[in-house]
Amino acid sequence: SCSDCGRSGHPTCLQFTENMMQAVRTYQWQCIECKSCSLCGTSENDDQLLFCDDCDRGYHMYCLTPPMTEPPEGSWSCHLCLALLKDKASIYQQNQSSAPE
Repeated sequence: SCSDCGRSGHPTCLQFTENMMQAVRTYQWQCIECKSCSLCGTSENDDQLLFCDDCDRGYHMYCLTPPMTEPPEGSWSCHLCLALLKDKASIYQQNQSSAPE
């Protein structure tokens, strides 16, 4: 359930992947209404928030290093999930033929 408002939902109804279901147990998950940037902690400029396809954490595009000016096409994995999941991260699973080796 959401660490801010207490709302909860079935992982399947929230369309959580297997990676997400494991990840949300390891931190204070926030629902879409309460989601804030994991780096700066604010929910301002929610139109600039990206959601990691592996852990569902939110990140402002301008808080990332380097910053992004446009949302990426397809799946996106945050730095934490890239380090933890390596080649199992969604960004690499999306299109195996173009995944870096």
